[in-house]
Amino acid sequence: MENKLNKFLDPNTPKKELDVVFGEILKKKLDEDLRAQWAVKLSQEYGITRSKTNGKGKFFSSGYLKIFLAAAACISIIISLQLLDKTNTDSQILAQQYLSQQEILHPGTSKGASDENQTRILAILTFNNKDYAQSIQYFQNMKTQKEEDTYYHGLALLLDKKYIEAIEKFRMVRAISDRYGQELNWYQSIAYILDEQNDNALTQLKRINSTDWNYKNAQQLLKELNEE
Repeated sequence: MENKLNKFLDPNTPKKELDVVFGEILKKKLDEDLRAQWAVKLSQEYGITRSKTNGKGKFFSSGYLKIFLAAAACISIIISLQLLDKTNTDSQILAQQYLSQQEILHPGTSKGASDENQTRILAILTFNNKDYAQSIQYFQNMKTQKEEDTYYHGLALLLDKKYIEAIEKFRMVRAISDRYGQELNWYQSIAYILDEQNDNALTQLKRINSTDWNYKNAQQLLKELNEE
């Protein structure tokens, strides 16, 4: 049973095999629940319980039955929690995979900037050290943000799983200019998928042209979204 659960929770398990494993787990779970329900019914309504001898055709005492039902209840809770934990859709898993695979670093300088204050430097350093929560704080403490600052502020929010805030920052950058057009199409799509805004994600992904950055990955995400 443990092997089946591990296989079911493994994101690399093929869909067909996943369906088979899920069916086996569900069948076993339903069989156990049915046996437990009948055990209670026989005990309460007919006074029939398994004996302490555990012999074939014998019956337990009510004490053994209680222990068995308690164990069955614990197993049921564990299985339910593990199944509930697998809530991510295929598109979300793939989007997170693409995001994790890409090395996202701040270049360290701002185009056209002649001076950089201490807060901005700290925002860049913490971003490149992958301390995104701290980087967000530094970005927020900046008195004024250039276009590049707002873009990387959005990326820090995305990487810190603050998807709604990231989307808003990306919109702000897009409203200023199309300087980060291809990057915004990609990262905003990722943010929409991870925030379960699939309709917006579909619209955004369709803006990625065949010559654009991450076009092939975008097509794979489109395929997953359309199959869900």
